[in-house]
Amino acid sequence: MTEQQFLRRWYASLAAAVTVVAAVAGLLLAIIGTARSILHHAGRAIGIADEIVANTRPIWDLDTTNAVAAQLLDGAKAIERHATEVADALDPPPATGHGGAT
Repeated sequence: MTEQQFLRRWYASLAAAVTVVAAVAGLLLAIIGTARSILHHAGRAIGIADEIVANTRPIWDLDTTNAVAAQLLDGAKAIERHATEVADALDPPPATGHGGAT
């Protein structure tokens, strides 16, 4: 092998190595950029998820609202029942028609 052939191969190998290193560096930069983009979008998604939780919390509180409404309904029915009993007790018995005016 002559010195000129050796140098030609050495430069070719050096060019190939530089190309590979440049390609790896480019891919690494692309991966870093993609990771940063994913991190940015994940942060936004978490913020939106927090808003969704805050906006849907009243839906989960409907169970409590329904339970309280049922208790209020039971109380109202009890009041109605007792009021009816009191009203029935205070009503005079119906007239039977003995000796009354016509």
